[in-house]
Amino acid sequence: MENKELLRKIEILKSRGAKELMEKLDKYEDALEEALREDASFKNLNHEYLASSTNDCHEVKRIIAELSPLIPETSKEGKKLTAAEKESWLVRQRKENEELTAAINKQISISFIIENNQIKTDMARRRLDGVRGKLALVTAQINFLAA
Repeated sequence: MENKELLRKIEILKSRGAKELMEKLDKYEDALEEALREDASFKNLNHEYLASSTNDCHEVKRIIAELSPLIPETSKEGKKLTAAEKESWLVRQRKENEELTAAINKQISISFIIENNQIKTDMARRRLDGVRGKLALVTAQINFLAA
């Protein structure tokens, strides 16, 4: 009777798929590491275009700084421009100045790619956590059956 019980437990343990889970664990750890390295490398290569949600990137700020001395002092009618009108001219350059528009578009593109990389990293973490959870369950089942 003990022999049959032992064989039954061995079959149950084999059916738990611990080996496959360990292989998935390795695969998902590698995927997470690769996603993190890709993200770090991409950010390093494009550091001058990294922007926060409220501020422009370094490159856009540099171009705006170069444009600032070019702000006209007077309007076409010869009237002295107010500070608000000067600011308005600078804001218009975001659409009218090709170099600034290109930098802004690249900043937007870089931000989008970084967000996609973050999604990839988060999903890799979730898959890894899922496998770890399943592996913990299988380990508990093995311990229970071994007792």
